[in-house]
Amino acid sequence: MTNVIQYQGRKARRAGSEQRRQAILEAALAIIVKDGIRAVRHRAVAREADVPLSATTYYFKDISDLIADTFTLFAERALTEVIEPFKQQAFAVLSNFDRESLADPAARKKTVTMVGQMLSGFIINEFQQRRGHLVAEQAFLQEAVLDDRLSALADLYLRQQLESLKIATELLGTSNPRLDAELILSTMMTLEQRLLVHPEHAEPGFVEARLCNLVDKLLPHG
Repeated sequence: MTNVIQYQGRKARRAGSEQRRQAILEAALAIIVKDGIRAVRHRAVAREADVPLSATTYYFKDISDLIADTFTLFAERALTEVIEPFKQQAFAVLSNFDRESLADPAARKKTVTMVGQMLSGFIINEFQQRRGHLVAEQAFLQEAVLDDRLSALADLYLRQQLESLKIATELLGTSNPRLDAELILSTMMTLEQRLLVHPEHAEPGFVEARLCNLVDKLLPHG
């Protein structure tokens, strides 16, 4: 991971300097979530971080470096604070799963509901408790299309999410765990984007119905 997560701006030499640099990145991320990437300017970031303008230009002479490092910080945190906990949750929920139980229609339906609720719960919680994270994620992945420096980091970010879902699909015994994990991830990200645009859909029934429908199609019949 360390060979992919690389910051672009000037490195801090002291602990106090690193705190200021972190504050600048936090401010830039807050602006991205609130007003979009194009609102990131040195003056706006300095005002948001409550630091002198000279501090932002010292660490980030190029605004594109500031944006790149902001998304690097976002991805670095998301990998440890969001993706890894979800991987542990998926493993805990499915570690005692018995594939042979899928031969029983009632047990199979229960498994579909369990997995659908787990995925749905993750999305709803993200939207309700970490909406800024979802907005930043959308912006990060879009910027990775435009900035080659972020493409490898975006690949790592998505790959780690796929690994979490691949654990689930392997334990469930789907026909092609890797491709099935990709299908689940793309569905989840589409639903997250839809909730950001239509927050009235941010309730378990809407999200769960769609994920249960997908899981039902992927799950083997015993």
